Amino acid sequence: RNLTCIRRQTVMKPFWTGISGSGLKILAVCSMLTDHIGQIVLKNGIALNASRSLFTDAEFSALLSLIEVCHIAGRIAFPIFCFLLTEGFVHTRRPGIYLRNLMVFAVVSEPLYDLAFAGTLLNAGAQNVLFELSLGLLVLMVLQKSGTSPVLQVAITLAGAVLALILRLDGGYYGILLIVLFDRFRSRPGLKFPAAVLTMYLCGLDFSPAGFIDPYFLAAASALVWIAAYNGRRGRQIKYFFYAFYPAHLLLLSACASCIVHVLL
Repeated sequence: RNLTCIRRQTVMKPFWTGISGSGLKILAVCSMLTDHIGQIVLKNGIALNASRSLFTDAEFSALLSLIEVCHIAGRIAFPIFCFLLTEGFVHTRRPGIYLRNLMVFAVVSEPLYDLAFAGTLLNAGAQNVLFELSLGLLVLMVLQKSGTSPVLQVAITLAGAVLALILRLDGGYYGILLIVLFDRFRSRPGLKFPAAVLTMYLCGLDFSPAGFIDPYFLAAASALVWIAAYNGRRGRQIKYFFYAFYPAHLLLLSACASCIVHVLL
């Protein structure tokens, strides 16, 4: 018995067990936050309102470079959010409630999204990413009910992609295609990851060889490395963390940008 206890005590836990769903969500949130700090605070707050005398040419060029770096880093978030949506769809017992929650927070977040990016509480030019995820979830629900006809499934997917484009959702047709690919090839990584990379490349609209080394493409593709490390576990219970964080961070960053504009002007 003592020998058994000693053996149990000497067993070491593995150094790397993969990343949980909550870990992926936190990574995506950090990436999104970095992007939005660049776009809302640095760009809308400082770069577009600073007088010429405030920065030297070199300093202003460095600011623009920092904004671009933040924007590139933000490309990691969206593929992860699309992947997590498909995982949530597979594991939820009530997809209708899941869709309702996304839609409610999409509506709540929209004025804050418009304020942050367009400077007004109402802007039809673009809709926030929660609407995109809601439409993606709706497409998955319809696909689940549509049977196994490949032609019908392709038609439903394309209809969702076109609708996202028409409604000017943040993510557009790219997001709908990515969500469907993650869902259809969920248990086939040999197809899932190449298909995702090809979708990112084609939706980047740069069909030259240089498109494969574009920083934005590489940042988005790097998200697949983290997705591949997903261990299938839920992780910490932070179900409503992103729902609350999304409108809250938009409000906070808008307030910061507004204060900066007030000081600069």
